[in-house]
Amino acid sequence: MEIKYIKNKDINRVRYDNSLKRSFNTNVFAYSWFLDLVCDDWDLLAEGNYETVCPLPLQKKLGIITVKQPARAPFLGVFSSKHLPAEKVSRFLNAIPYRNVTLTLNHLNRIHESRQKGIRKVPVLDMIAPYEKITERYSEQAKKLLHQNDGTFVMRSIRTDEYMFFRRKVKKGLAVQNMQLTRIVNYAIRYKSAGIYSVYSSRNELIGALFLIKTNNRLFLFDCIENDEGKKRFAIFRAINHILETNSESNLTLEIPFGCQQLKSLIHFDHHQCLRYKKGIL
Repeated sequence: MEIKYIKNKDINRVRYDNSLKRSFNTNVFAYSWFLDLVCDDWDLLAEGNYETVCPLPLQKKLGIITVKQPARAPFLGVFSSKHLPAEKVSRFLNAIPYRNVTLTLNHLNRIHESRQKGIRKVPVLDMIAPYEKITERYSEQAKKLLHQNDGTFVMRSIRTDEYMFFRRKVKKGLAVQNMQLTRIVNYAIRYKSAGIYSVYSSRNELIGALFLIKTNNRLFLFDCIENDEGKKRFAIFRAINHILETNSESNLTLEIPFGCQQLKSLIHFDHHQCLRYKKGIL
């Protein structure tokens, strides 16, 4: 079946997003609303009636157009509701009409080894097990924290402006990134399934917060922040533990696409392996 190259202005966005909803390997980073927020421009490769699609994030520099992975979209690649062998993924990649391509594929895309240019490991944790079984993946330090009643508590009541104010207060000098993140948070919360969890001290002071986006049965930890007291009291871990406890025995999978140093030594995650594909010299 022919693979068509579709310019952004000609993309049927309803058909495209519906295709992603039906895809077995979909993720939030491929949806049209998200790509609009994180890309300078993007076009599309599509097969059939959008049964299989591959978004192409574009960047123009010194008059040269390249396909380049956006920082806020850690993995993209080919998405389909049908069987997706390595040969089909390769066909899509070969159909990209640009000489310089740098893409990180989603974990269900496989390509021939000669095309692989590294691997991005993404921590993941299935929540289908009972909470007691999930906590078996906690380190000894994490298990001890569960029994410490230091007065901290987790809520889901903070607004976007409060979250961003707290973030700017803790991490200074990130104006461009904060502006983009504000747009993502506002859009996701207003139109999609997303939420902000906040952690408070015993004095009712905000010490940590995190932002998640849900797509199908995947829960992506998109951003997290904690101040000095939050670090001492393991605020991000306490928020994640709350999410795991309240969503255990569900078909959700927690994914940490940007990494989270605060959780690295506390929870033993599985990992998805996302292959990096590159051609050209740029």
